[in-house]
Amino acid sequence: MKAPIRILFVVSALLFFTNCGGSDDDASDPEIMIDPDPIPGKTSTYTGDVKAIIDTHCLECHGDPLDQGAPMMLINYDQTVNAVESRDLFGRVATRNAFNVMPQSGRLPQATITIIEDWIADGLVE
Repeated sequence: MKAPIRILFVVSALLFFTNCGGSDDDASDPEIMIDPDPIPGKTSTYTGDVKAIIDTHCLECHGDPLDQGAPMMLINYDQTVNAVESRDLFGRVATRNAFNVMPQSGRLPQATITIIEDWIADGLVE
């Protein structure tokens, strides 16, 4: 009699952990919308505004060589634009989800995130 109960317990546990394990979709945030003009009256540029943020907060992992499992470099303008357009750089920086936020050390101050958002809204000006 103990064997069927044990089997039932093991099967139940496997089903529970398989279904509750979640997926990347479960942990993702709703799409983060870009404000069309986060800093009115200013045109943010990569060189003048964003490069210093990337250099300070991202290059430790997204430099050359890559570190901590980073999937792409953010050393220059083209790499950073590619990350915005195809790797959800802004979503990872702006998220409030502690499991997805970049940098891994913690969410940047909102004022810094707003500069990146303004650069994107202004058309990714170099």
